Amino acid sequence: MWMEAHFYTGKIGPMRFFCFAILAASALSAQVATSYTPYQFGPRERWRLTSHGDAGESRYEAGKLILDFTKGADWIGIAPPDTVLLGNVGAVKLHVEGASAKHPLHLFLRTHFMTFHQTVPVQEGATEIAVKGPPGPGWQWMNGENDGRIHGPLRLGEIRFEGSGIKDRVEIELTDVTVEGSQPADKLCVATAAGFVVQVRCLGASAVDADVTWTVRDWDGKELAQGHEAVNVPPKAKMATVMMRAPSAGGRKFLEVEFRVNLPGQTIAPAYGYWTMDQPRQTDSKLSPASPFGMGVYLDRYPAGQEMERAAVMARDAGVKWIREGFSWGRIEPQRGKFDWKFYDALVAVAKENGISIYGLVHGWAPWTKPYSEEGIADYQAFLKELVQHYREDVHHWEIWNEPNIFFWQGPKEMYAALLRRSYATIKAADPSAKVLGMSTSGIDYNFIAKTMALDAPFDILTIHPYRKTLNDRALINEMKIVSDLVKGRPVWVTEFGWTTLTPHNTISQDFAPVTERQQAELLARAYLSMMAADPHANISWYDFRNDGDDPLYFENEMGVLYHDYSPKPAYWVYSTMTRLLKDKPPAAAVDAGDPAVFAYRFGNVTALWSGDQDRVATIPLTGQHNTLVNAIGESRELTGAEAKIELRAGAPVYIVAAN
Repeated sequence: MWMEAHFYTGKIGPMRFFCFAILAASALSAQVATSYTPYQFGPRERWRLTSHGDAGESRYEAGKLILDFTKGADWIGIAPPDTVLLGNVGAVKLHVEGASAKHPLHLFLRTHFMTFHQTVPVQEGATEIAVKGPPGPGWQWMNGENDGRIHGPLRLGEIRFEGSGIKDRVEIELTDVTVEGSQPADKLCVATAAGFVVQVRCLGASAVDADVTWTVRDWDGKELAQGHEAVNVPPKAKMATVMMRAPSAGGRKFLEVEFRVNLPGQTIAPAYGYWTMDQPRQTDSKLSPASPFGMGVYLDRYPAGQEMERAAVMARDAGVKWIREGFSWGRIEPQRGKFDWKFYDALVAVAKENGISIYGLVHGWAPWTKPYSEEGIADYQAFLKELVQHYREDVHHWEIWNEPNIFFWQGPKEMYAALLRRSYATIKAADPSAKVLGMSTSGIDYNFIAKTMALDAPFDILTIHPYRKTLNDRALINEMKIVSDLVKGRPVWVTEFGWTTLTPHNTISQDFAPVTERQQAELLARAYLSMMAADPHANISWYDFRNDGDDPLYFENEMGVLYHDYSPKPAYWVYSTMTRLLKDKPPAAAVDAGDPAVFAYRFGNVTALWSGDQDRVATIPLTGQHNTLVNAIGESRELTGAEAKIELRAGAPVYIVAAN
């Protein structure tokens, strides 16, 4: 997101190719050559037409691609939805009829934020167009880490045909895409689950028999049911599906099913499916700027209208009171001095109608300016002035750039300090009451923050993105206090953090460690509570609200608290429970829970308790005439007596609500 293209030509020799590609393979594992067909250009694959320039009557339908270059299009192509390719990609082969030598093919493969690109000459009448997988000779790369290495499983991004300045029409029949590779012999399979259904794919050349076992648990981890079923898994990544009968919830609000695929000689990560009960929605549409409860909803990713309204309403229903929105310079000012506010006016209005405050992110360059130059910074300031003035009645917080300490900022770091310094002056001149959010660091980058401050870059609020693979609650609390001291007590806002519920890929690891949906929900509550305990002025936003896609093997598609179809994940209800119970409550006050390893904080009449590392027992005096124990998913039971001994499952917060 919010990235510029910077190309680099690969210099990696062919002998080093598989050293980079096979990141997850054991050096001692035997390798197996594999071949499978991820695409056959059927209507369910949802390819879409792409182009640059006037594509005339070009169209795509079920494998038939008509390229109309008569109007001068620079290129025309097709792109599939984000779908991870299994295994290590040694070669990609496109099978076609009607290819023309006049129109070279451009193949794009993606990993993390980086895109690999290669231009492939096409022989007249060729029926197979083959390309060795990246990295290696002939590949260029852009965006992301920009180091030419594979940082996660590959995805087929786009197939383009170059116009070459020739004004003609070409009809191409696309048959399939075949992927060939070499895999560790014990990592040929992957299992994914949704609800009470598990799907298994294996890259082997022959069908295999497997036994699928499942265990159903409630929120407290109690086993409710077990079972198994034999299944024949077809070869070459064709899918086998096992559907278990859904057990009775018995009044519970949550069920988890763990699937294990037992197949001799294969290491297959377990897959998890979930059921959650629909719970009462919150309907408060009043703005609450003092609330700490943000969420990375990103309404700017939705078309104005019903889709945007649906996302905003679901955010409101969960108790979201703040959102971070990217105000695209190029979208608002597509040509110098010509502004189009319609889309963002609708976005700001939808947020306000649902009681959600906005802090605006101003990241990226307009296509008509000169990035990372004096001219570019001056143009950025001119746009920023117009932006702040236009929204001064509704948006009072402006964040300058996203994660400039890493690849999202391609210029000198000193130039970012200059951008922040000048942006501060521009914003204050346009709206003296506005707050300027600075740094927006990936992680808590103490060195970057200190160096930027040393360059006299002013800001009102520090923003950080404290992503981490595991959560040490006490360390997070301490880090928040340390960075607050570093910026001399100015507020510290967390504008991104989160964990992904990706299913582990069969051969290649990813930058984000996978967690189950139950774990994601528990981590969300623990992290919010920890940061609220560390800083009474905290404003905290999870990344992100809705899954970006529906392929569970890609970590960016699995960061949300909603599935891509808008149905709630467990984390949605855990967030909703937390915001409902702690709404308008005073800042956290530490409480003695009888065990120093237990985290216990009182927010008015609500006490939050959790243990991060192991099962523990908390001893809490009960202060109300009526006391209710509420677990993180919203299940509750009454407590009696003057004191309660609460059994805490590791990682699972609970709340005690006192009432008179």
